[in-house]
Amino acid sequence: MQAIMLQLTTSVLSKCQELARVGGRFSLDGCVVDAIATSWGRSRLGNVDGRCIVSFLLEQQPGGMMIKSRQLFVPSLQVQLGQRRASFSTSNVRIAVAKQPAQADLATDFVIPEGDGNVTQASQALAKFIRQCKRVSFITGAGMSTASGIPDYRSPTGAYSKGHKPITHNEFVDKESNRQRYWSRSLVGYKTFASKKPNIGHYALSNLERRGFVEGLITQNVDGLHSRAGSETVVELHGTGHIVRCLSCGTKRPRLEYETEMVEKNASWVGELNSMGFQAGDPSVRPDGDADVNSQLMYSLEVVPCAVCNGVMKPDVVFFGDGVAVESRTAAFGIVDSSNGLVIAGSSVQVYSAFSLILHAAKKHIPIAVVNIGETRVDNTGLESLRLHERCDMVLPQTAEILS
Repeated sequence: MQAIMLQLTTSVLSKCQELARVGGRFSLDGCVVDAIATSWGRSRLGNVDGRCIVSFLLEQQPGGMMIKSRQLFVPSLQVQLGQRRASFSTSNVRIAVAKQPAQADLATDFVIPEGDGNVTQASQALAKFIRQCKRVSFITGAGMSTASGIPDYRSPTGAYSKGHKPITHNEFVDKESNRQRYWSRSLVGYKTFASKKPNIGHYALSNLERRGFVEGLITQNVDGLHSRAGSETVVELHGTGHIVRCLSCGTKRPRLEYETEMVEKNASWVGELNSMGFQAGDPSVRPDGDADVNSQLMYSLEVVPCAVCNGVMKPDVVFFGDGVAVESRTAAFGIVDSSNGLVIAGSSVQVYSAFSLILHAAKKHIPIAVVNIGETRVDNTGLESLRLHERCDMVLPQTAEILS
C-alpha cells in the first residue's frame, strides 16, 4: 500500500476522529458509502451497489492525517456525521475512488458485460506493456463508459440488440420530419445522458496522464467524461454531445441551453408527451443521448432554428455517413505518432475513423494492446501485441496502482 499525506484542518480531523469512533458515512466524489469503524482511525468502506470498492486506513499524523489506500482517483472527500459535514480537497492525491453504478442507474435491460475474470493478471500484463512502452496513447470507446451508466452499442444487451438505428447525417439534414424525430427523442434522453459521471476507469487514465504514462486520449465517445475526470489531452474524434452547432453559420451553443429553449417553446407538446408516460430522464437512454420514443406526437415538435441565421442546428457530433473533422483527425494521428504504444480500451474499433489509427500505428511498428470484452476488428489480424478480455473500469485502476 502507498501512503498519501492529506493536509487537514483541525476541525476536519476532529470530525474524522468522531466519525471513526461511532461509525458514519464517507462521500467519495458524490458517492455516499457506509464506513464501519473497527477502532479509532480505522474504517473499511462497505459495499457500494454490491461491490466492495476499496479499503483504506486513516492514521493520525502530526499536522494531518495519513490515508493508506489501494485505489485512488477522486478530487474530494466529504465526511458526514448526522447533519454535520466536513470536506477537503485531495487534489494532490494520486489515487481516488469512484462510484460503480447500480443496475437501477443503467439503461433499462442493459447489463454490463463481464470479462474473463482474470482482472489481476490482465492488469499486470497491461502495466508491463505500458512500462515497456514508457508512454502510450489510448483509443477509447463505449465500453469505457458503461460503468458510468451509459450503455454500449454492440454488447448482447446493448443498443443495437434492441433494434436501435442511429440517425445518419443525410437523414438529419434532408428532412424536417427526421429532425423532429431526433430532437423529440433527445428531449427525453439527453438529461439522463448528461447527468452521468466519470467512473473509476476514467479517473485511472487521468491519473496515468498526470504521471507521464499517457501521451493523450483519442475517444470515440461523445459523453465528455474523460475531460470531466481530469484528462487534459483529449481528442473527441466524433465530437461532443454537449454542444449544438448551426450547419449554416457555425454558431455553437450548449445543448442543454438549446433543449431548454425547445422545451419552453413546446410546453403543450411536452405536457402531452409526459401524459403518455415519457419524461426527461427516461432510463431508455442510448449511448448518444437518444431515447426510445415511439409516438406520432414527435412529428408535431417545433424545432428551434439558429438564433443567428435561422439555420439548422445539429449536435456537434459525427453522425453515421459524416466525416471526422480534419483538425480532430490530424490531432489524433499526432498523438499516435508521439507515443511508443497504443492501447484500445472499451472499443470494437469497427468504425474506420478509429481503425485507421490502428493501421497507422502498425505501419510505424508501434505495439498495440486491446482491452475489450467483445470481439474487435483487430482480433486475429496479428496487429495486437496484447489482448485482454476484461472490463476497463476494473483493469485500468489496478494497472494505475501497479504503475504507481
